[in-house]
Amino acid sequence: MRFELTLLLNPSERGRILPINYQYELSSWIYKVLNEGDPIFSAWLHSQGYKTKEKPFRLFTFSRLIIDKVKVKGDRLMILSNKIKLIISFLPDEIITPFIIGLFKDRHLILGDNFTQVAFDVIAVENLKPIEFTDEMTFTTLSPLFVDQMEAGEKNKKHLSPDAVNYSQNISSNLKEKYRAFNNKEPDNNWQDVEITAIGKLKPKTITIKAGTPNQTQIKAYEFKFKITGTPELIKIGYYGGFGGLNSQGFGCVDLMNF
Repeated sequence: MRFELTLLLNPSERGRILPINYQYELSSWIYKVLNEGDPIFSAWLHSQGYKTKEKPFRLFTFSRLIIDKVKVKGDRLMILSNKIKLIISFLPDEIITPFIIGLFKDRHLILGDNFTQVAFDVIAVENLKPIEFTDEMTFTTLSPLFVDQMEAGEKNKKHLSPDAVNYSQNISSNLKEKYRAFNNKEPDNNWQDVEITAIGKLKPKTITIKAGTPNQTQIKAYEFKFKITGTPELIKIGYYGGFGGLNSQGFGCVDLMNF
């Protein structure tokens, strides 16, 4: 299930300047909203999520703020639009759709760091229509897609570019793990692995998580358009739960491209 939030900027409260690195704070706000609605669900989602033997998955993702008019000044965004869109996408069943809409409706959000902040009011929450999944589709990223891999002899994982030889393999393995976690069963052995082919220019994005803290981490991810082939069940997992890693921190949200 997928929702579009319409946010109304309140410049008289906090101004119009937002840090470029706002994903972590936005993720924290989403968790806070979920927690206020159902503390048990949120605590489980935050600490465990959908779990396999290897690792847990939160199985939700969200877009960057979709702003019509914006200027970039150093590490700041000058927001010139008053209405902003935000897509939040969950893999869980449609049965909790009314619950999610009720949680986010009429919320107030203050986003930023110690230097600049902006204030928003959620003025609309729309449940977006489901799409049909086929074995060949074309998507564009709504938030940067992050893939990493540990290589032999290295201490830290390497952040992969979409043109890396093993990029699709990592995406496919990740989707299968998410499928196991969500459905508590193995993917069909006959399912076709997904293959991703980038279309046009890759846009690398270096994003700082927990900026200005001892736990500050830099993530290199990519915005791009891509064709994906493979079993529709796996593609559906990526569309709703996010492609790649760090989805609940604002990575790997995509939208269908129509031609």
